Amino acid sequence: MSYRAIGIYREPEYSPGKVEADAAILDASLAELSREGIETEALSPTEFLDRHEIQADLVLAMCQSESALRRLAEVERNGAVAINSALAIRNCYRDLLAPGLGRAGVPTPVGALVRTDQRIDQRALGGVDLEQPVFVKRGDLHALGADDVQRAIGRQEVEAKLNSFARRGVRRAYLQQEYPGGVIKFYGVSGGSYFTALPESGELPEIAIRELSDAAQRASTALGLEAWGGDAVLNEDRFAIIDFNDWPSFSRVRGQAARAIARRALSLLARAR
Repeated sequence: MSYRAIGIYREPEYSPGKVEADAAILDASLAELSREGIETEALSPTEFLDRHEIQADLVLAMCQSESALRRLAEVERNGAVAINSALAIRNCYRDLLAPGLGRAGVPTPVGALVRTDQRIDQRALGGVDLEQPVFVKRGDLHALGADDVQRAIGRQEVEAKLNSFARRGVRRAYLQQEYPGGVIKFYGVSGGSYFTALPESGELPEIAIRELSDAAQRASTALGLEAWGGDAVLNEDRFAIIDFNDWPSFSRVRGQAARAIARRALSLLARAR
């Protein structure tokens, strides 16, 4: 049976400084599927929205705008397999990400979603200690610019950062307690297809890689993701996941990731059909 797959590029505004890298992993994944005999086509988000009818068995979706996600959900309802699904992509917006990671039971720093146009309500902070370093992150999407994640210490400095978000029209922010240690970039494809962890410096102990892989797999399942990545911090022998993303650029591991994404796509297509 022949299959048809379409890829949807990420909107440039959601891909700051990574437009070419994001396009490259999508193109590479489609090329792997083409080698398997799948008919493929790549669309911009605008083309995806403007096309009257979408006929596809598989959609490789990197789009993130709400209008594109609504269209993607419609295509899914018509029977297409999506990597990633509209729901999974939406689960990576900051307001839903923290609860999703909480459901997965993975180690994460304490955090709280707050309004940017109001004074901080102590009751909304949970266990966040403003007298210790916190990261003030925009509370909707992932970081789209350098000012979307800022470090602050003390209520006055935190509220100044929140006010700057409010002036930019960002209504909510996520306050995340700083977790000291070395940063690890990790990338994965669900179903045991692929996982790698790349520390900022040095090498990771094998046990840390296994534990991080297990935690990341649980998080991806809770969020509904198939292609994913994120950041963790390792402090001695303990780690915390500080961010999780739907379909990153996989720049440092593009070839391996593209092959794993294609394998996962073919597996999901076989299961669906």
